[in-house]
Amino acid sequence: MIPIQRLALPEAVTARMTVLTDRIGLRDIASGARKKYADNLWNDEADVKRGLREVLLKMAPGVLGCCMYCGGFTATDIEHFEPREHDALKTFFWPNHLLACGPCNSTYKRDWWERDEKTSEPLLIDPTQDDPFDHLLLNLREGVYRGETNRGRTTINVLALNLPERRLVAGRKIARLNIRTVLRDWGRARQQDDSEAERDALDVLKGQPFADVWQAMLRQAVLPGAALIMNDEPPEILALMRDEELRAATLIQFPLQPTPAEGA
Repeated sequence: MIPIQRLALPEAVTARMTVLTDRIGLRDIASGARKKYADNLWNDEADVKRGLREVLLKMAPGVLGCCMYCGGFTATDIEHFEPREHDALKTFFWPNHLLACGPCNSTYKRDWWERDEKTSEPLLIDPTQDDPFDHLLLNLREGVYRGETNRGRTTINVLALNLPERRLVAGRKIARLNIRTVLRDWGRARQQDDSEAERDALDVLKGQPFADVWQAMLRQAVLPGAALIMNDEPPEILALMRDEELRAATLIQFPLQPTPAEGA
């Protein structure tokens, strides 16, 4: 999981979602009419969902539009971070929408929702609002996540980020091996002053699935004691990960800056 920059929706989509939210708000909560009405609107509003999906795909990691939770599989579902079962008013609330793969959305998270009793913060990490690296530490050698906070541990458990059956751990390990190859290509291209090959290597680094692996490598490479933490990395790879030009081109910094609204 990496930080995701939330882009602006086209004005026409935003305006339509505001109208729909106002309509939902007129329905009674206690009788269940609000939730039922919101579900019907969600099922019927194909144009709104098409607009949401287009922007969410631009936000999603990797050129294939990977899941904003696990980062390893193509995202197929518009996900409500806070499920509609808990707050129907957020059915068409743009900050509540993410793009997720089927397993993360329908198999593991589903309608799960809890908040911290003291802070009232959601116990699940929202990559558009939180820096996942504040809560999660990726063991690069093993491809396994460790929760650094309660939110991190909860996110790992709810989304089954370390479950062997999901093949995410194996995918992270392979991603790390691929990254080493691409880094060597980038370093060689720079030595040969081959700007096109440099750009190609950067595109691969920024466009691959498991973007969390590369982002974790960049962060861990500059930690105190990185040579010990990453002692299985060849020295030339560690040096390349510390290269300021490469880091400036690929490191995703948090907090992310909002973008201006798109035209209608």
